[in-house]
Amino acid sequence: MRRSRPAVLGMVLALALGSGLGGTALGPPAAAESAVAAQWSVPALTAVEQAGDDAIEQHYEQLGGSASFLGTPVGSAYDIAGGRAQDYAAGTIYWSPGTGAHEVHGAIRGRYLALGGPAGFLGFPLTDETVTPGAAGRYNHFSGVNAGSSIYWSPGTGAHEVHGAIRGRYLALGGPAGLLGFPLTDETATPDGVGRYNHFSGVNAGSSIYWSPATGAYEVYGAIRAQWVALGWERSRLGYPTSGEYGITGGRRSDFQRGSILWHAASGRTEVINTSVPSTLLGVDLERIPTTQKVVALTFDAGANDAALRSILATLAANGVPGTFFLTGDWVSQFPSDPALIYNAGHRIGNHSMTHPDFTTLADAQIAAEISSAQRTIRAAGGDPLPFFRFPFGARDSRTIADVNGAGYAAIRWTVDTLGWQGTMNGTRGASFIVQRVMASAQPGEIVLMHLGSNPDDGSTLDAAALPQVIAQLRAAGYGFVTLDAAL
Repeated sequence: MRRSRPAVLGMVLALALGSGLGGTALGPPAAAESAVAAQWSVPALTAVEQAGDDAIEQHYEQLGGSASFLGTPVGSAYDIAGGRAQDYAAGTIYWSPGTGAHEVHGAIRGRYLALGGPAGFLGFPLTDETVTPGAAGRYNHFSGVNAGSSIYWSPGTGAHEVHGAIRGRYLALGGPAGLLGFPLTDETATPDGVGRYNHFSGVNAGSSIYWSPATGAYEVYGAIRAQWVALGWERSRLGYPTSGEYGITGGRRSDFQRGSILWHAASGRTEVINTSVPSTLLGVDLERIPTTQKVVALTFDAGANDAALRSILATLAANGVPGTFFLTGDWVSQFPSDPALIYNAGHRIGNHSMTHPDFTTLADAQIAAEISSAQRTIRAAGGDPLPFFRFPFGARDSRTIADVNGAGYAAIRWTVDTLGWQGTMNGTRGASFIVQRVMASAQPGEIVLMHLGSNPDDGSTLDAAALPQVIAQLRAAGYGFVTLDAAL
């Protein structure tokens, strides 16, 4: 009886897989098996090759044969990286026992071969080239890199691969149809030699996913990414991203190893928050910024009311001067829209405790609760007080300073307290008193303490009244103005 080719091939494969390829023999006894193998002269390896060639031929015919986009065969099928391949005029079909037969062509094929083809980290294709859902492009998925890698192509970006943890994050964000768009690069080593990244076309042609062993893979895009780039990418003081971008009150935020970048929608500005405290600021309640430059930091405490806030903000804006505002959590709860006025105007915010107690009278656990409650309250309002803390009443000792440092904050005191919070003292003090105190203490790195509230007895806001002259006289003496970030 004459057997058909498929029947013969099936018998040969069963024999080959039963003996030559590590399987359990299910066919005839050894003698009969030898006789059959000798009769047909098909070694076990040839059977596997034939299976691959048949699968390639079958897939070629399914795609339309010589009338398809692949065109006519070029040469014969050949071994490659544990599988088989057949070239055509406009592409290649690859086959392996684990992936089956799939075609790769065009720019994706060119990129695939440049990266090593099946012998490279991408492995064998898992799909034919396919239209990208929801986006004007094409892709092939591949078996390599823990069974997950892809090459994506679009007319505007060309063909680039994405794999591993970066690919996982990319797909979670919607892949090419999501906000990141198509890849602009292959996965690439970072200049610091630690991590990896892909850049993407989305969000005004400015988006990336960065990965490191310590942080995992997270996206950075838009204005936050632009600020991170300006700081020096992963080699900046912020390090690698530790979160994707997420919403906050009035804006967006991304967290990094040593800080965060906030974007405020109302003003369109970004704010850099540093969460690391230099060793030089540990164990001290800083009374002056350590510098020889003629700069002054104007700081404002808020705990009572906001009577002087708008006047102070207007004066700072009119003179182009930044400030640092220390807020209690209770004050933020009482005036929930005020923090946005401060940070949207370009100023820094610090932590002044939740309820303004004397820290030297509190247990360590109570101190931790005061700091963390204020931090949560301020963050809920869209700002972030890290890493600056000011003790209520200026009351502190070595234990309380250590507690503040342990919570991630640098303790900031002052060079001069204007005493504007004491009011007019029955009409004996005015704005000139404030100006004189500031100028008498003027020095490089001076930290000036003022207040946002009015005096409870006479309703005066001497600090707000004196601020224009304070700024003018300091500038006349050659001083510029900084936030407390200069201390970092």
